[in-house]
Amino acid sequence: MTSSQSLPTAVEALEGKAREHKQAQNTQYHVSVARHNISELNDALDELVDSLRELRYYKTVLEEAFGGTAPTMTVDAIQLAQKATGVTQDELLANVQGEDMGQDELDLDASDSTGSGRVQVQLTSEVETHIKQVKAAKRQVEGARDRIETRIQNGGDGWRGTDEWQEKIRAAEELQSILGSQSTDFNRALNHLRQLLNQELGYTGEKATKFVREWKHATSEWEKHQSLQSFDSFQDEHDLSDSTVDEIRKLSKSEQVTLADVSLDSLEEMKSVEELESSVNLSL
Repeated sequence: MTSSQSLPTAVEALEGKAREHKQAQNTQYHVSVARHNISELNDALDELVDSLRELRYYKTVLEEAFGGTAPTMTVDAIQLAQKATGVTQDELLANVQGEDMGQDELDLDASDSTGSGRVQVQLTSEVETHIKQVKAAKRQVEGARDRIETRIQNGGDGWRGTDEWQEKIRAAEELQSILGSQSTDFNRALNHLRQLLNQELGYTGEKATKFVREWKHATSEWEKHQSLQSFDSFQDEHDLSDSTVDEIRKLSKSEQVTLADVSLDSLEEMKSVEELESSVNLSL
């Protein structure tokens, strides 16, 4: 009699444990869905944030170092990014849950599963849409960044881009090679400018304020030596004729030049300039 009475009790106990196990599986699935959605969304948001930091860097360099202005599409890109990231905590929690999250039980056997029997978790439609919006914002941010980089390279009205600066540095170095690099301070400024353009301009994760500060210092040193910046500046400074400048250029490209290769007028002008007198050697 005791045995027959204990059987229903045992069955009820087993059924209770089965329900608890089912509920535990159900909860674990819901948590897995939420974690998967949050992880995928966070990855997309992290990439967008990185792109925004890079955009901010080049925008600051363009405006504060080179004196240019950012294209209007930059504002649109930032606004789109702000919209894509402006989801509230309550909205996020609602979006990362599946449509069946409100149900007490989930038929895991009927859910999608892998060959190993593990239940697959997928993005909710809300999170999938959100991720598409975030990626679209990232593409627009990258487009604005590319436009700014091109503007930094090409320059604009009233300000020099990196291409023009490279040309100016080469011209100054050519003149310095003729004069025998007589200005240590100017050589230091040239080296600093070249290093900034070739090695330190690219985004590495650091704030733009460092580059801006060093660029302003280097260009300030550059401006202190205007007569050494190019042949044109040197010509104006010492009132040299075009023919003499042409002779100087020829001298810079030849190891040996005889007196017959240089006109007397040009020779007189060269000898009147102290920097040239000590650097130009002519043989009879």
